[in-house]
Amino acid sequence: MSRYYQLEVRTIGTTEEDLYLVCCDKFGWSEESLDDTNFIGEGCLCGGKSEEEAHEEISKAIKEIKPEAKVKTQWTYLEDLPYETYGDDIE
Repeated sequence: MSRYYQLEVRTIGTTEEDLYLVCCDKFGWSEESLDDTNFIGEGCLCGGKSEEEAHEEISKAIKEIKPEAKVKTQWTYLEDLPYETYGDDIE
C-alpha cells in the first residue's frame, strides 16, 4: 500500500543539485520548489515504510554526498486532510 505525501526537506550545507539528485533522481519525488537549502515535493511512501524510515534514507543519502550536512524533513499526509464544511444541507 502506498501513501501520498508532501515532503519538505530543509538542510544546511547542501546545494540545489544535491537535493535534486537525492529527492528526485534517487527517491522519485516530484519537485514543486527547490533551492540550495530546501526541497518541497510530492510522492508516495510504499511498502509500509514509515515517515521516520524514509527520513533516515533521505538523510543518509544526502550525508553520503555532504557528510557535514544537517537534514530535517516534514511529512504532510495528503490523502486524508482535515476539512470543514459550511452552508445549507444538500443531499
